[in-house]
Amino acid sequence: MSLDRRAFIKAALALGGLSLGRAWAWESSEEETGRLLVIFLRGGLDGLFAFSPVADPQFASLRPSLSRTVLDRGIPLGDSGFVAHPACTPLADLYRSGELAFAPCAGTIDTSRSHFQAQDIFELGNGLSRGTSGFMSRAASELGGEPGAISFTGEVPLAFQGPTMPDVAQLDTGRFQLPSGRLLEAVRRAHAGELTGTALEQAIATEAAIAAALAEGGMEPSSDRGAATVSGFVKVAQDMGRVLRRTPRFNLAFVDVGGFDTHANQEAVLSRALTTLSTGIVTLRRELGDIEWRRTRVLVCSEFGRTVRENGTGGTDHGHGGLLLLAGGSVKGGRMLGSFHGLDKAHLNEGRDLPVHLDWRDALASSMRDCFLLPDAALDRILPNRPRHLEI
Repeated sequence: MSLDRRAFIKAALALGGLSLGRAWAWESSEEETGRLLVIFLRGGLDGLFAFSPVADPQFASLRPSLSRTVLDRGIPLGDSGFVAHPACTPLADLYRSGELAFAPCAGTIDTSRSHFQAQDIFELGNGLSRGTSGFMSRAASELGGEPGAISFTGEVPLAFQGPTMPDVAQLDTGRFQLPSGRLLEAVRRAHAGELTGTALEQAIATEAAIAAALAEGGMEPSSDRGAATVSGFVKVAQDMGRVLRRTPRFNLAFVDVGGFDTHANQEAVLSRALTTLSTGIVTLRRELGDIEWRRTRVLVCSEFGRTVRENGTGGTDHGHGGLLLLAGGSVKGGRMLGSFHGLDKAHLNEGRDLPVHLDWRDALASSMRDCFLLPDAALDRILPNRPRHLEI
């Protein structure tokens, strides 16, 4: 941000010329601008498992096994008609303290139910399945000034591909992962006929066996695209909080987490995953400290939701609309964003999935506007073709 822009912001705020009173707005603090952290859950989170509409008369019959825990021990989320799964207790606490809001029917325009296409559409942020840059890279370009973007990933994600690249800091260092594609073939050729080549082939076979074991448990690791597993997220969140607190210039941040493609045995698998995710988010809050938490927006999302009806193996399949979480110290929380019209078949997408009533691009644009005071013209360059309204 230039000195002229800073002077303008200060003057405008002093005169009341810029309103920060919108639904997403952060209340003024000592900081001039905020921070946006996007936590992307790869695999397609079943939002109806995390935050369940128990007041809907059809919920229990559509999910005879997956509804038991929340019907017995769900934590009410105000008068929304939703309850939080016990695994999400830390998130329910943030909701009650006014630091978290949720949208049950959020998503992108994608209807393919393909992990990879849906993830690409989200990360590109242009309303298309192809593009030359991701929305985070375009946002970093619009903000300009000193480098202020960081990706807590092993590689630069599609969201950050483009003219302005982030710093990269992989915090999940406890997991060995082999290269893939042409790089793997090059490594194989380099070690062919050597003892190291034999060891390499053994490692490849071991990784394949682990992937097969995960698939038997109802997971599809391929949908994670190399993202850190959710099992290590508490430590990752702790480290992220420390990095961001000590480096205030990082005002755009991204992390992806895998482990949410639950076709089978969902109660056990997703309960563990959500416990770790929820604990990680409140750990991030603690490590950021009050001042940095107040200027931070945490936007949690997945490429799509899951089917409303559970399947025959105690899981759910790929769907459409899903759960969005918005957390932060100055978020206007304790409420539902967008709308929810119930689980009647007539209100579902193709009679089986939640519809999308809140487009991710609207959520992202609103957060970026309030974090960085960006005008509509800049937001249109970052998120072209955005719907510009909460209901679609």
